[in-house]
Amino acid sequence: MTDRWDEFSKSLAEQSVPRRQTLRLLGAALAGAFLAPLGLRTAWAGGRDPCRDFCNQCRRSQRSQCLADCRACTQAGGHLCGSCSGYGCCASSQACCGNYCADLDNDVHNCDACFNDCWSGAGPNEEAACIDGKCVYDCREGTVDCNGTCTNLGGDPDNCGACGNVCPDTQPYCGNGVCFDPGCAPGLAFCQGTCVDLNWSNDNCGACNHQCEGGTACFFGVCQAGCPGCE
Repeated sequence: MTDRWDEFSKSLAEQSVPRRQTLRLLGAALAGAFLAPLGLRTAWAGGRDPCRDFCNQCRRSQRSQCLADCRACTQAGGHLCGSCSGYGCCASSQACCGNYCADLDNDVHNCDACFNDCWSGAGPNEEAACIDGKCVYDCREGTVDCNGTCTNLGGDPDNCGACGNVCPDTQPYCGNGVCFDPGCAPGLAFCQGTCVDLNWSNDNCGACNHQCEGGTACFFGVCQAGCPGCE
């Protein structure tokens, strides 16, 4: 160690450095010798600061509060989720899906992965749930499973009163689980207890319960704007 400082002093002497400048250089050398290893160890131990990475995206007026909230969240074992305009503290077991903290094991809208919505795969008479990260489906109350399809036995002409009981052409409709013929005139359909013309009914355009909206009208079974066919 003594030899190194001798060499350092000799080097300064050869360069004719003034005494005051020599002391400054010596002080800097001492500080570097003792503090540099400590600074490196701190940087290596800490790595990148996720709070600064997150909050540096915010406006300057928001950064101080953001950093305080983020570090409080991190100290509690969580992680910040959201954006500068709105964020929350997610638990360590939760994932950050956009601006929302989600439990991927049980969240029906974020099941096993963010934005994997179980409802997108549900049938018209099915309920959806997320259990242990897997989408699970069951028939809604009042419906039953007929060969993999949830249906209402009271009004389904293909499963009228029982699975697989198809209503015949002479009694094509199903009501309260019984096939029947409503007695509609030829060309009319039976919709909600009424015989209607699907070509011109704004409430049943082309099919029962298909309503024309937004100023459109039913013309030959299609909802169209204006006055179709008018000169």
